[in-house]
Amino acid sequence: MMVYYRNIKRLHLLISDGKIPLTGDWLGKKELFEKYRKLPLNKRRHLSISAVKACQLYKRSADKWTIEMYKDSSKYEQERNLNKRSDKEKEQWPKKGYKSVKKAAKMMWDRVKVLLGKDEEPNLKTLYKYQMFIVLKLFSQIPFRNTFASFHVSKAEGNFIERPKRGNFKFVVNEHKTVKKLGPKTVLLSRANTMALRKFLKYRDQVKEIKHDFLLSTKTGLKMTKSTMGKALHRTTKELLGKAFGSRLIRVLAATDSKQEIDKVEELANKMLHTSKQTKQYTREK
Repeated sequence: MMVYYRNIKRLHLLISDGKIPLTGDWLGKKELFEKYRKLPLNKRRHLSISAVKACQLYKRSADKWTIEMYKDSSKYEQERNLNKRSDKEKEQWPKKGYKSVKKAAKMMWDRVKVLLGKDEEPNLKTLYKYQMFIVLKLFSQIPFRNTFASFHVSKAEGNFIERPKRGNFKFVVNEHKTVKKLGPKTVLLSRANTMALRKFLKYRDQVKEIKHDFLLSTKTGLKMTKSTMGKALHRTTKELLGKAFGSRLIRVLAATDSKQEIDKVEELANKMLHTSKQTKQYTREK
């Protein structure tokens, strides 16, 4: 809801810097459509979706904006299917691709080790830097969105970390963007990530200011939102690698790194006249 609201505000700012009106007449103004159509596709796509939502809220016809929304969506899919880097991606792309995420995690750990080596009781300042190492280390194995900010550190109805006394941790994902289509997921952590996360959580538990049950915290000790996590990730990668990027590009880097494997699966599925899902059903454990 907040994403839609922010984008409706962005749309309204194209024609006025005042408050959003209580009536929806502004959504039909010719000036708005003209300025909207001059925007880059990546911006138009979000704004046209929110314009349709705004029309629904105002209880007015959304026909014109629905047409724009489908045009934007179709063109966006066409451009994505070309599998070419956008200008923004070219600018942000780290030199070593997905391996750069692992490099950034190691660099961040070198800094955190110095702080942990000091004779100080666990504190928020160190915790904040420590958790950015954890985020990078987790991203080097699991290319989630900004989902890490939504995880409880104990069992909960939403997303939570399953923490057995022995064995690897699991991320239980009951809430994610495509849950209606794919259902809940459980992701097993590697041994290295389990050990790192176990040590981090032990440190976190000793920070007196932390009163919430979530994995990530702000500099003041409150629960970190996905948006705040994204901004922190951009700042951290910029500081460590000279390239500011977040979870979206990390997902692109991860997929690109596995391109050969993905292509092989698609090629085999094509030969078997299957979808990739159907082909997987033909596999057997050795």
